[in-house]
Amino acid sequence: MPPIVFIVGKSDSGKTTIVERLIVEFKRRGYRVATIKHEAYGFDIDKPGKDSWRHAQAGSDAVVLSSAQKLALIKNVDHEPGIAELARLIGTDFDIIIVKGFKQGKGLKIEVHRKELGELVCDPRELVALVTDEALELDVPQFDPDDVLALAELIEKRLPASKEETTVFINGKPVPLGPFPQEFISRTLLGMVSALKGVEELKSIDISVTRKLK
Repeated sequence: MPPIVFIVGKSDSGKTTIVERLIVEFKRRGYRVATIKHEAYGFDIDKPGKDSWRHAQAGSDAVVLSSAQKLALIKNVDHEPGIAELARLIGTDFDIIIVKGFKQGKGLKIEVHRKELGELVCDPRELVALVTDEALELDVPQFDPDDVLALAELIEKRLPASKEETTVFINGKPVPLGPFPQEFISRTLLGMVSALKGVEELKSIDISVTRKLK
């Protein structure tokens, strides 16, 4: 899973602007960037009358839109997906994932704060940085909203070093693994797949086993 940076804060604090500026800056630095936006109250991107809308109205639980340039998946879910599930959908072709929202997420978390909006939404101890229009007496690195270069520099330094990671999903949900199962599964799969003909540089393995119910 690519490293994840969470941009959190109250509504109208300027989170979208910070996300946009970070995307531009990390792209300038050569990173492959993906983004996730959390919607607390749901959303609808299907326009009435379009094929995707008509498929869903007819009862399809998942609709894929595909072209030579873009791919989109619209899928009904029975729970709110966590970050691990969403990152799995994005895949491993990216260097960094920037998430707007998910203040409960675990990872590099940056809060965007405006004086007029009052207190922070996160415990300062959870934050690696604070983007603010006022100086706060907190032991957290603080950045002006316009100083995105320095903010990106801090994020870059805090990104975890690349490491081998094994995640198992059962029924679409991630299952926690201890160090021994991770190493055992990783070594077994790497050994098997590396021996297959036609396998070149091995970056990731995604195996799906479906058990059909009678």
